[in-house]
Amino acid sequence: MLQTFLTTRQYFHFNTLSPSVSPFDEMTRQHIDQLVRHFLSHGVTDPAVAWHKAVVAIGSRIHQQAYTMAFGDAFFLMGATLIVALMAALLLKKPAAYSAR
Repeated sequence: MLQTFLTTRQYFHFNTLSPSVSPFDEMTRQHIDQLVRHFLSHGVTDPAVAWHKAVVAIGSRIHQQAYTMAFGDAFFLMGATLIVALMAALLLKKPAAYSAR
C-alpha cells in the first residue's frame, strides 16, 4: 500500500515539475548548453550525443526530485497515521483490574 502511494505521488510530482522544464525556456536552454559543454570536455566527441546526454541528465534529475518529494509525502503520511493511532490509543479505556482468585 505504501509503495502504491509512493508511486502515485512520484507521478504527481513528476507531472508537476516537468512542465516547468521546456526546451523553449531560456534557463533550460542555458542548462542544456552547459551540460553539452561538460560532456564534450569529458570525452564525448559528437555534439548530438552530448546534447542527448544533457537532455537525459535533466530528465533524470526531474525523476530524482519527484522521487524525493514523494518520499517526503510518504513520511508525512506515516507521521500523520502514527499521530492518529496514538490519539486513538489514548482514548481507549483501561481494562478492568484482573483479579486472580
